[in-house]
Amino acid sequence: MGTLAIKDARLELKTTKETKELLTKAALLDGMDLSSFMLASAMKQARATLQNHSIITLSAEGQARLVELLHAQPEPTEAMKALRKLPRLKTRAE
Repeated sequence: MGTLAIKDARLELKTTKETKELLTKAALLDGMDLSSFMLASAMKQARATLQNHSIITLSAEGQARLVELLHAQPEPTEAMKALRKLPRLKTRAE
């Protein structure tokens, strides 16, 4: 059996009487109190929003271009060429 999380944060909001009545009716239809209904609805939306912003969708052409770029050998920059000219340091294994 899991443990219950301690509820130590509070959210408050202002709304119209009509909106509160609408939310209360919907909560009752789902067998929930208003706070539970609003929290469940907000959490569902928050998860969907976070998921939508964490997934990158590419077209077939975009996918092909990404694979092409990942497999391509980039031309060495001047800084990379200069690093190759430096003497190698010995490691502990050597």
